[in-house]
Amino acid sequence: MKENLKIENIYCVGRNFEKHAKELGNKVPQTPLIFQKSTSTLNTKNKIEIPKNKTIEHELEIVILIGKDGSPKTHKEATTFISGFSTGLDLTDRKLQEELKKKGLPWFPAKSFKGSAVLDTNFITFECPKEFFLTINQKTRQVGNLKDMIFSFESILLHISKTVNLKKGDLIFTGTPDGVGPLVKGDQIEMGFKDHPSKKLIVI
Repeated sequence: MKENLKIENIYCVGRNFEKHAKELGNKVPQTPLIFQKSTSTLNTKNKIEIPKNKTIEHELEIVILIGKDGSPKTHKEATTFISGFSTGLDLTDRKLQEELKKKGLPWFPAKSFKGSAVLDTNFITFECPKEFFLTINQKTRQVGNLKDMIFSFESILLHISKTVNLKKGDLIFTGTPDGVGPLVKGDQIEMGFKDHPSKKLIVI
């Protein structure tokens, strides 16, 4: 990612992998479930700081970088809005999220806290690799494949565009596969696309 690129919005897709939806006891959505993180949550460093007295879970995701402004109207047009693919972590305060869900309240406090949008800024600008992974302390925790996504990248962009215009610099976290779990201080993390350079991080 270019150093002068301004991040405009951070959108996230919930329950975009059937097995993940089921592991948390949720129904599989019929349309993309969209929520947002504040831009101030973006963490491009190699360290993840866990809030005190919180249990924070990792959610590995493919992240799309939007390259131009506008609202695509077709799948073919939507493809032209994507300027890069990378991986990231949608960090989640799971206990708080479950409490909010039971009350029918928005997830924002459980999803949008300092450093909760972890991003590898080395975007791939050609076709998105099919498989992505997360290891913790050299043990595989999550593996995802494009074929298992309920909603495609293009479908996600078209859905968001029904409500707001896409902006150059928008990030879209496209959903996590099953295998989510807690992070603890000292964890050594590696994430990325299979057969491509990965990003290494440490939990502090």
